[in-house]
Amino acid sequence: MSKIERERAALRQAEVELEERRKRLEEMEREEEERELQKLVKRLSTDKAISVLKCAVELGSKRALEALESAIGTASKKPAAEAA
Repeated sequence: MSKIERERAALRQAEVELEERRKRLEEMEREEEERELQKLVKRLSTDKAISVLKCAVELGSKRALEALESAIGTASKKPAAEAA
């Protein structure tokens, strides 16, 4: 095996490993979004949580998470405004 062939083989192996790492990263990101969504859903009533989870299925967890964060942020600001 020549030096060039070894280099090509090493490059192919590195590309395979990189693709595996990308897949693991995507899985980790998905799991993190899911955990964050579950954490935020716990702060809602059961009916609202169910509707948010249905939206997560339809919209995707990332967009549902953003909507949920904004809703909770708005909800947590309302009592402070009323107290003032």
